[in-house]
Amino acid sequence: MSSRKKVDEENLRRRRLARFRFKRLVRVVLANRYWIAEIEDREIGNNVHRNVAVIDRRLTHKGTLTIIEKKILNSAPEERTEEQRRVLTVVLRKLDCLQELAVEQLDEMARCAAFQYVEPGRVILREGHHPEAVYFLANGEVVVSKLQWDSIYQIHNDIPCGTRVRGQMFGEIALLHGSPRTATCTTATHCELLCLHRADFDRILKRTLLERWRQLQLALARFDYFKYWTNDQVRECCLLSRIVAFEPQQKLPLDVDDRQTYFVLSGQCMILQCLTVSATQNGYRLVPISANESVTAEQTAPVEHRFIDVGTFGCGSVFGLGETMPHRMVVARNRVQCLIVPRDWLHQKRQNVGNTWQRIRNRLDVAIQRERLFELWVRDQRWQRYRKSLVEQLARRKPPQNDTQLADVPIMCRVEQAMD
Repeated sequence: MSSRKKVDEENLRRRRLARFRFKRLVRVVLANRYWIAEIEDREIGNNVHRNVAVIDRRLTHKGTLTIIEKKILNSAPEERTEEQRRVLTVVLRKLDCLQELAVEQLDEMARCAAFQYVEPGRVILREGHHPEAVYFLANGEVVVSKLQWDSIYQIHNDIPCGTRVRGQMFGEIALLHGSPRTATCTTATHCELLCLHRADFDRILKRTLLERWRQLQLALARFDYFKYWTNDQVRECCLLSRIVAFEPQQKLPLDVDDRQTYFVLSGQCMILQCLTVSATQNGYRLVPISANESVTAEQTAPVEHRFIDVGTFGCGSVFGLGETMPHRMVVARNRVQCLIVPRDWLHQKRQNVGNTWQRIRNRLDVAIQRERLFELWVRDQRWQRYRKSLVEQLARRKPPQNDTQLADVPIMCRVEQAMD
């Protein structure tokens, strides 16, 4: 009877193990269906070698991580070879949040970082929970939200307060300061994450990130705009901001899609205004330019582009608040350091009390007007022509006789000249 019972228990154990393996296989398939679905059948034929090449070309160029790199990240840390860690180091360097790390730190991360796929609508971090890991977004988008008290309905609402995109890190605040999670992070799209557990984070990144955090806090303290912000606002600003250096004569990326605000910490930036002019019989006229910076259709005469230095952004200045910039650029005069803050976050109601940023932006728009600059440029051109004609008139006159003799030249000048 006991032998029969042992056989039943063994069969039950095998069935449970088989069920467990099947569930694990299903989870692996579900986790990888995102990149498997990228294969298109129209290029798959009867040639097996060609099919393998097509699949390999597509799958190894999906997002930041290739299939081979995901396989390495899914392996046990002790099984990763030196060559595999070198491959992962190159991948980690591509992430914006890790570009300033030393090679040794990236190598240590390559030893212990893990890959994780999360489908849309899943909560990765929950506000108030105990932190256990930090995450790096290799592909996808994550929505950050915080609980806010609604005094009317007497409930807490989960209000979105930001996003994290490819190349950014999230979940490090609680690990740095030893506090519960300060926000909830939910996937908005298919996300591929790199995960670093708490012990590895403390060993590899904590000291570096704390120093970076301190530098950002010191940078914020240099501007009166942030003097009355709460600790939560300062902490969130440090999380979203970064300090960037620009070399002399380097153009700052103030494009429409950039959507960043620049606070000058050191150095000077010059404001260059481009005037598109056309020569006429009486001088020049300002060519009207459409919103996409193309010359209007009725313009037939050749045009000239003249750049005018109209001002300087020094230490303590702020720009990139949404000013009218289609014919203007900002270029570093010397080496410049700027604190860069996302413009959309800065314009939120909590950070924009009294419409501070709109008033600063309007002041710059009023101070630099294209039509007024053109009038000043035309006046300067007239003066240059007048001065040139005056010099030419004086040069055409018979110059006076120069009665200077060799003896009139000081002896020391003649000695030096002879020695040369």
